[in-house]
Amino acid sequence: MTGWWRRRSLRVRLASWLAAAGVAIWVLCLRAALVFEVWRPTDRAEVIEVLAIGLPGAAVLFALAGYFVAGRLLAPVQQMVERARRLSAESLSERLPVANPHDELGQLATVFNETLQRLEDSFAELKRFTADASHELRTPLAAMRTVGEVGLREGNPVILYDVVGSMSEEVARMNQLLDRLLLLTRAEGGAAPVKLETIRVRDALAEVADALALVAEERGQSLEVSCPQDLRAVADPAWLRLALMDLAQNALRYGPAHKPILLRAVVRDDWAPPSATNGAPGTGTHRRPVTPPA
Repeated sequence: MTGWWRRRSLRVRLASWLAAAGVAIWVLCLRAALVFEVWRPTDRAEVIEVLAIGLPGAAVLFALAGYFVAGRLLAPVQQMVERARRLSAESLSERLPVANPHDELGQLATVFNETLQRLEDSFAELKRFTADASHELRTPLAAMRTVGEVGLREGNPVILYDVVGSMSEEVARMNQLLDRLLLLTRAEGGAAPVKLETIRVRDALAEVADALALVAEERGQSLEVSCPQDLRAVADPAWLRLALMDLAQNALRYGPAHKPILLRAVVRDDWAPPSATNGAPGTGTHRRPVTPPA
């Protein structure tokens, strides 16, 4: 019985509760009429006849009234259900109707709309992340394919040896790229630890220049490093490489073609602000505390 009752719609349950309440009220009114002698039945048959007709009649009347009232009250909920059924990953920009933001249903719709907004933002971030990951992974794969085709075409063992070495370097860069993507994913989830170390800034800049050399060559650009040999910074190596990589990629993407990109870091008031310049101002700065060169 409990399972059957829970499977009924809220409108039916409200109508049933109202019908039961109506019958109870009708019985109380009839009892009050007997107590105060407003109604004086002549015999028991009259009482049975009134009960046999009045109880079902009151139940039906109150059930119909409750069903109608519940339908009017739950109409906004039905609209929200129909609108929510039409939602998908491509239509997250739609919102549920809010008839009255001050009542309980309006507050429910407002909270649901705020959840939809967060979902829409998350899907947009996921699309951007997927596009960036695809673009980043395409470069080392294209490089491996190119050197592999050259090695197979030449058929020279010496060239094949060089090709294997080049492909190993590209695999290492791809592993670094995957580590970067994993780091970004953890950062968005708030689970990315920060491990501060004393590192050589020039090595970090050179690593970024080597990783993006093929991309720069495709655009007719080149990456040059300008940094004191013994300049050291206290920073997280993974986060520093990620920041420098983003800085250099922005310079390559938005800078003029066929012009060199200069990756440099200098000491300025006990800070080492690295930058990527190509003759255009406004390239951005990431600051890290440093140990001045010895």
